[in-house]
Amino acid sequence: MFPTESVEKVQRAVENLFPGLSYRVVEEGGARYLLATGEGMECLQTLHRRLRELRILDAARGVMLSSLRGNRLSFRLNKQAAFAGYVNFSEESPLGSIEVEVEAEDAAQVVEWLAPRTVEGREP
Repeated sequence: MFPTESVEKVQRAVENLFPGLSYRVVEEGGARYLLATGEGMECLQTLHRRLRELRILDAARGVMLSSLRGNRLSFRLNKQAAFAGYVNFSEESPLGSIEVEVEAEDAAQVVEWLAPRTVEGREP
């Protein structure tokens, strides 16, 4: 989070895609971070729905599979897009990104649920 950013606006961006999380601000090495945590698949339900509404399952699957490491899945989302309720995967954005980490017993299964393989762009 940039020093001039509003914690409330960043929280709203996260909440638009991951409702119901718990939040806390952490200051480390002169930087501020908004840490959001939650448990269970309910935290990912809005992301699951938006990936389908936006018809970006294939792109999401590619990003998620490339970031899969053991029981952890991590990716970045564009903060401005999230503020507007959209999903836009990004490496880094001039205005910052939201770093998402999902830890699960079977992270590959989480990817399959969030962004399954498609046939001609649609779920089978």
